[in-house]
Amino acid sequence: MRLIKKQNVIEDSQKFPQDIQKAVKAWCEVVKQSEWQHLDDIRKTYDRSVDQLENFLIFNIKTYRLIVGFNFQAKIIYYKYLLTHDEYESGKWKDDAYFKRQSKKAT
Repeated sequence: MRLIKKQNVIEDSQKFPQDIQKAVKAWCEVVKQSEWQHLDDIRKTYDRSVDQLENFLIFNIKTYRLIVGFNFQAKIIYYKYLLTHDEYESGKWKDDAYFKRQSKKAT
């Protein structure tokens, strides 16, 4: 997989403790060497520490949330945010222009 904005995720991790910085660098290497085609492939690598919310994937890295966009067909992961749990829970990241909420059809 290609990781778009790898430098940004590395730089963003530097404001967090050393163990998070190391975990993020390790995550970047895993992404680089992966050939994921769908969420189940990622879960084979990361067990249940990744979820999909609409068109974003949320990786749980210790008590932090690493949020990415993805295009499995093009084999690209787009780094978006590295957040504390509280920042993630605030939901402001959902205001991202690329976050697509599934519209609910009237029943």
